[in-house]
Amino acid sequence: MEQQQELDQKMTFEEAMEKLATVVSDLEKGELTLDESLKAFERGIGLLRVLIGELNTFEERVEVLMDDFYSEAPSWLDDSGRLSK
Repeated sequence: MEQQQELDQKMTFEEAMEKLATVVSDLEKGELTLDESLKAFERGIGLLRVLIGELNTFEERVEVLMDDFYSEAPSWLDDSGRLSK
């Protein structure tokens, strides 16, 4: 399972979304055994962790970019639309 997590960490956001969609589809079909369903569920949770991590990283990068932008922007520019922290 640990090896799978390492592979998951190397996926792009889009790849992880595709894999998660496949896992969900497989679970929804209801054709898996109980053991297979549990393994698929665990896989889905692992993929969700990857996706959440990517989204958090993206949000942090956007905040840094916006902070940099507003620190260099003219004072007349209203920054009321900034992302909340």
